[in-house]
Amino acid sequence: MPIASSTMTTTTRITDPNPSPNPAAPPDDRDPGWIDALAREAAGLVDALDRDPVVGAVIRGEASRDAYVAFLRGTYHYIRWSGPLLAETAAGMRRSRGAGGRWLVELLEAKTDEEAAHDLWVLADLRRLGESVELLKAAAPSRAVVAYVAHSRSLAEAGSAGYLGAAYVLELISARRAGRAARNLRVRAGIAGIEGALSFLEGHADADEGHIQVLEGVLRRIDDPQDRDDLCLAAKQLRRLYPRFFSPAASPATGSES
Repeated sequence: MPIASSTMTTTTRITDPNPSPNPAAPPDDRDPGWIDALAREAAGLVDALDRDPVVGAVIRGEASRDAYVAFLRGTYHYIRWSGPLLAETAAGMRRSRGAGGRWLVELLEAKTDEEAAHDLWVLADLRRLGESVELLKAAAPSRAVVAYVAHSRSLAEAGSAGYLGAAYVLELISARRAGRAARNLRVRAGIAGIEGALSFLEGHADADEGHIQVLEGVLRRIDDPQDRDDLCLAAKQLRRLYPRFFSPAASPATGSES
């Protein structure tokens, strides 16, 4: 969804350093429909995940150990790219727009720092379940993850803010389902050692509705039509690809740490 962790690591929340209007990025509510389109993509993905055989079982707390491990493995392959993709988006915008996009570049850099430890949470959870993280690191990701990363990098190379559309969807599904999944898995206790393997889910449960509202406020200040189109396209693509991130074909051979 992450879904995306209570953990020893403290995350940095995005706050707009310049919430008042400025000439470089005037707020524009004349066309709020595109924000609504992003929200619809995110809501549609949440509904699909509730019915998904892998992620849905995690959300309900009914996942077997193998299913939960498959969820964590798929999560690792995409979540490890979150920070780098945000950083590449910031670099592309700095290169193509100069000082005119500084306010958004700074926000992207703040979010890059926030995402930095999330893949480590996943690896820690897998280790606590006795899984070999070295096998996971050596395994190829699913084609869906490859497609997601390639499209996101192409947007960054073009100097587009589009990847934030995917980031918004990921934030929303985390806020809506990560905490529920962690609570259900803990209460049902159907997986041995699960109480020590929930750092990723519990940490992302901290992404509350206020955090989503802050990100929506940032997105509303983006007034470039091409950026808005790219944001919606990134969100739509993620909605289609995300359930395929957890394909069994992408999972490495099972291995336990000695």
